[in-house]
Amino acid sequence: MTLHEMKSPRTEANRTALHAGARCWKYGDRMTAATRGRQSVRSDPTRSTDIRSACLRIRCQLCWYSTHYSSTSCTELASGGGSMPNIHRERVARWAERTLAEQRQLTPEQRRFLAGLLTVRGWHVLVDSGSPMPDRIAAYALGRTGVFALVFADTLPSSADVLKIRGEAERTFARLVVGGAQFVPHSVDVVLLMPRGARATSDGRYLVADEAGFVETLTRREKRMRAERVSELAATAAEKLPTHRCLCADDAPEAETIDAGGLFDQADLREEARSAALARPFSDWMTFLDPDQVSLVHATFTGPARFSGPAGTGKSVVALQRMAHFAKRNPGRLLFTTFVKSLPAYHERGFAQIAPHAGGRAEFTGLHAWAMAFLDRRGVVFRLNDKAVDAAFATSWQGARGVLGRVEGTDHGYWQDEINRVIKGRGITDLESYKRVQRVGREGISLRSTRREFVWNHWYQPYQEVLDARRAHDFNDVISLAVDELRARPLDSTEAYAMVVVDEVQDFTLRQLQLVHQIAGGGPDAQLLLVGDGQQQVYAGGCTLSEAGIPLAGGRGRVLRTNYRNREAVLRYSQRIEAGNTVDDLDGGAGVILRDSDPTLPDGRAADVHVPRRDIDGLLPRALRDAHLPPGAEIAVIVNWPSEVTRYLRVLRRAGFKAVSLENYDGSQVEAVKVGTVRRAKGMDFAAVFHITEEPPTDLDALSGGARDRAEMLARQLLVATSRARDYLWVAYLSD
Repeated sequence: MTLHEMKSPRTEANRTALHAGARCWKYGDRMTAATRGRQSVRSDPTRSTDIRSACLRIRCQLCWYSTHYSSTSCTELASGGGSMPNIHRERVARWAERTLAEQRQLTPEQRRFLAGLLTVRGWHVLVDSGSPMPDRIAAYALGRTGVFALVFADTLPSSADVLKIRGEAERTFARLVVGGAQFVPHSVDVVLLMPRGARATSDGRYLVADEAGFVETLTRREKRMRAERVSELAATAAEKLPTHRCLCADDAPEAETIDAGGLFDQADLREEARSAALARPFSDWMTFLDPDQVSLVHATFTGPARFSGPAGTGKSVVALQRMAHFAKRNPGRLLFTTFVKSLPAYHERGFAQIAPHAGGRAEFTGLHAWAMAFLDRRGVVFRLNDKAVDAAFATSWQGARGVLGRVEGTDHGYWQDEINRVIKGRGITDLESYKRVQRVGREGISLRSTRREFVWNHWYQPYQEVLDARRAHDFNDVISLAVDELRARPLDSTEAYAMVVVDEVQDFTLRQLQLVHQIAGGGPDAQLLLVGDGQQQVYAGGCTLSEAGIPLAGGRGRVLRTNYRNREAVLRYSQRIEAGNTVDDLDGGAGVILRDSDPTLPDGRAADVHVPRRDIDGLLPRALRDAHLPPGAEIAVIVNWPSEVTRYLRVLRRAGFKAVSLENYDGSQVEAVKVGTVRRAKGMDFAAVFHITEEPPTDLDALSGGARDRAEMLARQLLVATSRARDYLWVAYLSD
């Protein structure tokens, strides 16, 4: 039974639209409702909608269905077959040639380019009816690997023409909404189609392909969209482009004889679209964003900018998309850096999917690693020595322990942080400056002038003297050396970055903020994007951007508020955590806390247990099995201390689970259970999180001094850990 003859138990309106759709697509007919409607739906005014729109959407549903079974045509699916003989491929090639022969505005060579793509299932080509020009888009190609603006050219375009072409492509796909999400227009890639033998290469702003390599250039990339999303996007774009002919590879002969009964149940399609939208894998965030997020990607800033907001609001995704948008419009190198050393590799993988041809220009690295490589390149001598640092702390503690060890609510680690986060983290070099500084986040322990003098003379100075005697440096020294070197000799044209993005900035020290500002140029017009959330601070101490000399004038600070990561049950659990009812926006202003976020995803599961410490080794593997998570779900076990990582890796492997440390995780080891500390999990998210911790006190107001500082830090760590979960959360509170 052919497409024109098939019967359906659906309504007459559906059958009418289906027949009209078959005719429109087979003959390239673009008749509007005014014409087709008079012929097909004369008697019912409720059906006098735009039939062309209905045809587009029905055709694209057929395309999705065929593509979903990518190795089996619809005819073969019905008959139980699954092969495509060579003669069938020839029929498809001839069909593509005949279809494109109608496009008289194209030369034979240009038609051959596009014909190759129309032999690949699932691809849609929107061909402009106007004559191709070197500064004009001749066609758009849409497939699972992305959206491509095709330009026929004999030579490389000028920078002005590249911007003109990109502007045309982005305007075409701007504000296109599919499944409740907005397409990200800068994700369109410009492809220059050039004669064979042309000496040209891609430069990140555009791709270059000749006839022999064109199809492979588009189809061999990583898949970024689901097949149904491609079809919906093609239909929506076709409605916006009345001067374009929309061709679909699945209109080839093998897809014409199918039984479509049951395919077009509207309730089924709506439910399928709803479920797909709620799933929203990371690949969707490469090409579809919330409209508020898109506006931040495209916003123009004349200097440093800051994105803040609670966990799960998409800050890092927006930052990566902004990098990709910048890379496609501007030359120059890009830098993504952060204090969390495991995060750059994780985000580098995501950026490679968003902007694969800009990867050679983008550097993803931890800030300490960048500073050490920079100092080596500049010939600045430093001797990072962990053993010398440990010895310096031990020696200094011997003389200070009698006094500092008796300060209630503190321990050796607290006083180490006083040196690392306050004194050296702020670059303080004299006692008077130390006496005046505000110890942000450490106010629970009051250090009066005389006590600060003791800390300086009997704790910090002996520590530094041991390092000096051994000619050794700590990480704070490396950061300060890099700042001083950049101020004396800024990055030259071979070293400079056109854009610098800094993630998890809430945990940066003052000197680290000064360093990233200098890397970006150090001026008021530096292209520096700072991303963070004050409520997720898991390191003691802090500072504002203005203290570091980073200006945010002119509304360059933006706040994201909507939670896109956590399903409702997970978000509600995290919102109950008393992790500070007020936070700043990283520059002294009022911020937004997780409790103020609204869920966009329903359902989810969240549970907690109270368990004796001695029982957790047996309980954890059982909890993973009892969760009944789907195959391939990304799972993380998050703990508070590095020593616990080794322990639970051993527990899981002994129970038969594949497990990997977050220290070695780059986003590609999907099947293994990831195990790591809260600090290593920052900036990441997982389908399921199993968090092992101690329950923080619920009444922080009843605490004072160091006990309050510690309770607030534990609560923030709990919030960070639980908010990493998208669908499933399990928390074990340990007791002795």
